[in-house]
Amino acid sequence: MDRKELFKSIDSGKICPVYCFYGPEAYVRKQAERKLMEKLLTPGMEMMNLMVLTAPEVSQIIENCEVLPFMGDHRLVIVRELALLGKDSGTKEKAKGKEGTDSKGKEKTDASDELIQYLRRMPESTCLLLDAGEGFDKRKKLGKAIAELPGCVEFQMLEDAELQRWIAKTAKGMEASIEKEAGERLVFLSGRDLTTLSSELMKLSTYAGKGGTIRGEDVDRLATRTSEARVFEMIEALFDGKTEAAFSQTDTLLLSGESRLGILALITRQIRQMLFAGAMTENRRNSGEIAKTVGINSYFLGKTVKKAKTIGTGTLKACLERCISTDYDIKRGVLREENGFDRLMLEMAQIATRRNAR
Repeated sequence: MDRKELFKSIDSGKICPVYCFYGPEAYVRKQAERKLMEKLLTPGMEMMNLMVLTAPEVSQIIENCEVLPFMGDHRLVIVRELALLGKDSGTKEKAKGKEGTDSKGKEKTDASDELIQYLRRMPESTCLLLDAGEGFDKRKKLGKAIAELPGCVEFQMLEDAELQRWIAKTAKGMEASIEKEAGERLVFLSGRDLTTLSSELMKLSTYAGKGGTIRGEDVDRLATRTSEARVFEMIEALFDGKTEAAFSQTDTLLLSGESRLGILALITRQIRQMLFAGAMTENRRNSGEIAKTVGINSYFLGKTVKKAKTIGTGTLKACLERCISTDYDIKRGVLREENGFDRLMLEMAQIATRRNAR
């Protein structure tokens, strides 16, 4: 089932004995977890009938699932960081000699088999939630079995339209409203993670005041920038002739803990995005197709295409070539990371200056 069906089924009381939540959207995963708690656990007895296990052995999971609920109808067992569901579990299992066959060709019973078999005979009073985070591997034995269960739900990042509805609804819950452009600007600057956006909206709604409206200039003034947003603003400033502002953004990124190679990778990626978006626009591709292909949201797409046209294909290609060669020279040891990066920034500033002089 998908996450919308999940919330509907929980509300209607149709509870699965086993759930597996996974995917990049941690905020909604947490909401679904709280929804299960509210539905299953008797008020006042929550702590008696809830068990949260982190990186447990299969025997611990079984032991806790076998415990009967106390003064209630259900017990909820939540398991986090289960190695058998992770992307490195196969290596660990093989290293321990738990998988494969023995010398007589008989299949060994490993921890995955043990848990799979137990899930078929779990007590009806127990609900087991496996929180796999972003590391769920469906290729593994346990992953394959779990993926076939009706309670296996993936939590993807929200699409643009749904994300903007969520932003408007969340702002309303904080007794503020937000302009459409301001909501799009917020996603561009702070990213798509709902936990981060919730924190940003709390800050912005407090600034706007009770019953106030969050505007684009408020977002520009107060929103916390992602590294990607800062790099875009750095490139934008560089080619607008604001060299000092561009280098200031770079210093901010370095102070925040970004490495020079990390910033270089982001610069390279965004220049590629500009080239791809510009070329697809010239070929009259629709914005939805371009955004999906390039991997950016619609608001960022508009800014990317506009900036690509302003800078020009030739200039972007020249910068991309310098980025690629600098990355190669640093990684093969010809240039030190600091020297190579600083040289690249100066070269890009010179390219921008020559372009602006034309």
